[in-house]
Amino acid sequence: MKKTTVKKFKQLATRYVPYSFRSRIEATTNGVRVIQPKDIKDEQIQWESVITTELSSKKEPEYLQDGDLLILSKGLKQQAIVFKSDDSQQKTICSNMYHHYRVNRDDVNPHYLAFFLNHNSRIKNQIEVGAKASIGVKVYSRETIEDLQIPIPSKKEQDTIVALHDNIKQQQQHYQELMDSNQAMLSSIASQLTK
Repeated sequence: MKKTTVKKFKQLATRYVPYSFRSRIEATTNGVRVIQPKDIKDEQIQWESVITTELSSKKEPEYLQDGDLLILSKGLKQQAIVFKSDDSQQKTICSNMYHHYRVNRDDVNPHYLAFFLNHNSRIKNQIEVGAKASIGVKVYSRETIEDLQIPIPSKKEQDTIVALHDNIKQQQQHYQELMDSNQAMLSSIASQLTK
């Protein structure tokens, strides 16, 4: 079995500076889509809530590509997701509430990196310790994230970990759907008793 190597996060991914909005993001019919924290649920993009806006700057932003990592830069809870487009041809960027990275090595699965950042308690603690509070909101330091020591098992092992994680997430989703269905059935029975 190949030995696991350890690399700093900044050795595994290239950073891109997100587009900086100077005011509230206004929805328009044309333009680019903007991923914001409100658009993420259970590590997935909820495309129905993503807005489109016109960019005022003439400078072209770095558009998101499948596999890009978005790491929350501000908020109550640190979170990393992997961008996957919805097969639309519309260009998409992330708000500056995220750190935007693109994995720069063929032997690293971006889904593995997101899994590791979201589920390793030591790493999560390091990010929390490096956070600064700003008006009640934590700001997650780019320097802290980029200096994290990330164990890199073989690509095959990374892919196995990602597949297991995806399988467990699907099971949790099915279980939640069953619970919601059962609750709706019980509510319906209770409502009929009062007719």
